[in-house]
Amino acid sequence: MVDRVPMADKLVWASVMRPSIPLVYLDLNHLIYLAKAKVGHDNTPDGYKELLAAATSAARDGRALFPLSGQHVFEISAIKDPKQRANIADVIESLSGYVYLLGRPEIARLEIKAGIESILEEPPGLTLVSLIGSSFGWAFGMRGGMRIVDTDGNNASNAARRSMGVDEYEAFMSYANYSIERDMIAGPSDEEIPALRAAGYRPEITRAGQESRLDFEKELSRLLINEPKWRRGRLRDVVSGREISHEWLDAITEISDHRARRGHPPFEVPIDQMQRFFAAMPHTQVAISMKTHYHRNPTHKWTTNDIVDIDAMSVAYAYCEVVYTDKAARSALADSRELRVFNTYLPRTPWQLIKWLSMQPRRKASTILVPHPPSLTN
Repeated sequence: MVDRVPMADKLVWASVMRPSIPLVYLDLNHLIYLAKAKVGHDNTPDGYKELLAAATSAARDGRALFPLSGQHVFEISAIKDPKQRANIADVIESLSGYVYLLGRPEIARLEIKAGIESILEEPPGLTLVSLIGSSFGWAFGMRGGMRIVDTDGNNASNAARRSMGVDEYEAFMSYANYSIERDMIAGPSDEEIPALRAAGYRPEITRAGQESRLDFEKELSRLLINEPKWRRGRLRDVVSGREISHEWLDAITEISDHRARRGHPPFEVPIDQMQRFFAAMPHTQVAISMKTHYHRNPTHKWTTNDIVDIDAMSVAYAYCEVVYTDKAARSALADSRELRVFNTYLPRTPWQLIKWLSMQPRRKASTILVPHPPSLTN
């Protein structure tokens, strides 16, 4: 187990490019309230009608971008009412245009690669990955988007463009990609599910993976009942060691082996440098802090929602300017003093987020990509 792993004073970021405008991450519960505001639901909490107007205006003017995550897809797929999913998709369409943050495993691999280069004092790689992608596939390590292939699986886009004509081809591809992205959020209707299941539709497989990771945290909760002293002392060390060994040792080994095959020096460093390496991974430190916060409370009952929230927050809190999440996740982030170095804004209410959005200047070059972390005037 890794011993004494504090938060590093200097973080080593994934080598990503990101839009030059602020990124605002909205948790699903707030998207649901915004969807209620959009359709005029009687049970809409105060402030969300105004927040919908403010966020829509900010997105339209290039003052903020509201990216989604793979966790959004996972959570929305669990909503049984197709009409509710469609209403949420309407809000997402107006705010994000179905753009996604790079997924947690991909962010981790980039942080590991950058961390190794930092420890070994190597120049950073020249290839930068976009933090934001225009398809749900980006959140799952895929490029996403529709491709036209022939019967052998080869790219047939040029042939289709010649056959259909440029304008008709572009219109077709645009609509096809839009339909794919919307359907990923809105999901199938009740009538479509039997046929989809016959073709292999199994959303419960993803949920089984989350259950396995939930069991891992429940195991630690049981261990802490028998050894309560850890809650009063070096609990973060315990959580850190488990997080790194369970989640990322295989990835580190794979990346190290890949380096060796390409003739790079092996990643073999003293334990103190390994500690510095782990402590400098931004998204991992967010996850460790949140898990430590939850495990500190002996009455906390772990659920899959905790796992999903931690996965989402680990990337969003580290790489976005604003995170508007639920009360429990916000408390875990705000109460973890070591995370304040990120300077991520955590609004408590829709009114606070409205005020923040109103202060953001319009940015004409909203599509320009800049290295992360950016220099933004908030």
